[in-house]
Amino acid sequence: MKILLDLTREKFDDAGTVNFYDSKTIFFDATTFLPSIVSFKVWGAGIMPDFDWTKYIDIAKEIKIKTIRQQTPGNETTIKGFGILTFRDVVAGKISISPFDNKQFLKDRKGNDVVYKREWTLENVDSECYEYWLDTTIYFPYGACDLKLYAKGEVTFEFDTNDCVNYLEYITNPNRQETFWGFLSDKTLTTNSYRYEDLDTK
Repeated sequence: MKILLDLTREKFDDAGTVNFYDSKTIFFDATTFLPSIVSFKVWGAGIMPDFDWTKYIDIAKEIKIKTIRQQTPGNETTIKGFGILTFRDVVAGKISISPFDNKQFLKDRKGNDVVYKREWTLENVDSECYEYWLDTTIYFPYGACDLKLYAKGEVTFEFDTNDCVNYLEYITNPNRQETFWGFLSDKTLTTNSYRYEDLDTK
């Protein structure tokens, strides 16, 4: 069942919201001009343990979610699939990407970490804006990503509850191709840029 969460003015590291950190991957394109509506896919997002599911579903009828929450009440519920994160009335933003090379951060000739940065109209940020911070992983260029978007409108996250799994089963699955990098099976989105072994940092 697909549900649409309202994440307006939420901090993504809060125990009652959605987590985009730690093995999550965003498919954000760092365009030249930042549009007023920014929407992109996220693989592996986590619904935090204090999230109030009852605002969106009848837990008694959603047996899968009920079982997961009973099994691991202190852990997030992981979405083994894509969700869509959308920001409206975006005013500004900034991003820094530290690309990986052979399972380590890419270095320049002086041995310093390579960091790609871009900013969009930060001079337009005012008191009506809300800062949304994603400390996550980005698909391309693949690496660690620090993304901040400043928006005045609503923020939503849509996903399918059928993709929800037990967090512990997700991170301990010996077939990491189906969890951490399962997004590579969607060739229309990822092309053939990477192979599973390119990304596995075990």
